[in-house]
Amino acid sequence: MPIRRLIPLVLATSASPLLAQDGGQLYGLYCAACHGDDGRGATEGTFPPLAGSPWVNDAPELPIKIILHGLTGPVDVLGKSYDLEMAPQGAALTDSQIAAILTYVRSSWGNTGSVVSEELVRTVRSAEAGRDKPWTQAEILKLHPLKLSQTNLENLVSRVYFGQWQDLPDFDKLQPESIEEEHAGIISVSQSPRKDHFGLLWEGDFMAPADGEYTFRLDADDAARVILNGNMVAEVRGTGAMNGSRAREGKITLKQGANPIRIEYIEYLGQEGITLGWKGPGIDRWRWLSDQAGGNSREWPNIPIQPGAGRTAVYRNFIAGTTARAIGFGFPGGINIAYSADHHAPELIWSGDFMNGGRHWTNRGIGAEPPAGGNITNLGKSPALPPGARFGGYQLDAQGNPTFIVRLAGQTLRDSWKPATGPALERRLEIDGADPLEILISDQLPPIGGANRYLFDGNLAIEGAPLELRDGKAFLLLHPGQPVTLSYRLNP
Repeated sequence: MPIRRLIPLVLATSASPLLAQDGGQLYGLYCAACHGDDGRGATEGTFPPLAGSPWVNDAPELPIKIILHGLTGPVDVLGKSYDLEMAPQGAALTDSQIAAILTYVRSSWGNTGSVVSEELVRTVRSAEAGRDKPWTQAEILKLHPLKLSQTNLENLVSRVYFGQWQDLPDFDKLQPESIEEEHAGIISVSQSPRKDHFGLLWEGDFMAPADGEYTFRLDADDAARVILNGNMVAEVRGTGAMNGSRAREGKITLKQGANPIRIEYIEYLGQEGITLGWKGPGIDRWRWLSDQAGGNSREWPNIPIQPGAGRTAVYRNFIAGTTARAIGFGFPGGINIAYSADHHAPELIWSGDFMNGGRHWTNRGIGAEPPAGGNITNLGKSPALPPGARFGGYQLDAQGNPTFIVRLAGQTLRDSWKPATGPALERRLEIDGADPLEILISDQLPPIGGANRYLFDGNLAIEGAPLELRDGKAFLLLHPGQPVTLSYRLNP
């Protein structure tokens, strides 16, 4: 709840009508500008809602900690993704003011949370006195997991399969490793004991609250399919990131009551996840059947960003599937990369269209924009260099092709990219100094496709130099004064 100014008020220190009234006044002064007078998020939902949100209705320690130390990075609230900064307010607000605001919020707009006492705020403040940075969603939800309510799935059974599939197999011909009843009706990849090379099949009944047309939204890393009443409604094929770029929606007419549903999913390598949401008669906000919520589904205008004739395009806004300081480059020839300045490495590579500027060029749209093209390969989410590496910016040649500069222990790494025939990208790596330097090329352990040729994710081939394959990853050893050139080719 961003605080605009602080007006001293005398507050009661116990749960009373006066406390609730003062809490309402404080909320109106300091919180409503962003979260709305009705708690639904100001500016047509640009900011996260508090009405009905488990973020404020569940354990009171969670919102207390957020007010004290702030919140940074993407968060999912009631099926919508937000990427805004909330500044810490622990130094500005007293314990009694925080208690009053939260007591008001937790008892307004249909919320049913318990009273928050000044003593509890004081206890949490003392326990977190050593914290000097905002919370992230992952950090705070690890301490205070949100309660998952029963979904519209009933009689749900999950089956786990082991195998190395890059697309959906015929599960009916396979023997499951385990079978479990999922009484909460929640779809989750955590139901598999493995992180890679597995499949999941869920079967049960989707309880439609009324007759009418329903829309289902599916996204996955890697492949998934949803079938209702024997009809395929939506599917995500092949391997790739779950960042919205491959999400699919489908419509189906259902009768009120039980409708047989089947959800199929496979994970090949790398990240894993599935989101499945629905909307129906009288319900215009996504309701999620998975423990993960999908991203912001607002329709932004289509503003294609493409490379010009012989010139590379640059995209400096948030890109889904990589870090906040990533920079996108769309090269002539139809191959694109997102380079993470945090991890000093290319993390995404894809073909076709580059980026859609509609989200970030229209009324400062929030969130991260997925790549506009296809064949997205996620090369990794780990730092490519040892600790201490510092991003030194990038330089563009006359055609807009980048050279990224990274400095580490007196050495300078120059990482240059330009289009090549194929279509392909040519990457040239060189270091100065006296010592060799090992660079992470990918979090994936690729199969070898020939001499110094490696296949990644079924879509990408990297050629030109020997890589060391160990610990499920691929590395390149650079020697000073000996530049290495790699070729990146999609759809080999």
